[in-house]
Amino acid sequence: MPATIGVFTIVILPCIAAIVWLLVIRPYCRRNGKGYTPGANAGVTFWVDWQEAKDIAKRNGDNRMMAICNALLVIQIAVAVMFLAIIALSF
Repeated sequence: MPATIGVFTIVILPCIAAIVWLLVIRPYCRRNGKGYTPGANAGVTFWVDWQEAKDIAKRNGDNRMMAICNALLVIQIAVAVMFLAIIALSF
């Protein structure tokens, strides 16, 4: 059971986050004239797009995108907490 949780946390959730970023958040930012981060790696672009999508959604009153951005934040926090828990429990 703990191995299943570890695989879910370390493999599945980051993949879900990447898919949401590539298929939903990134196109949303580009449609609204944002999301241009030259020379940045994928992690920085992911974070910038997430912040810009949230700002655009607030400004436009787009509740659907706000919910997606908030869900992505929850996924990021869950991955970080579970990753630290796995490390702590391995000692």
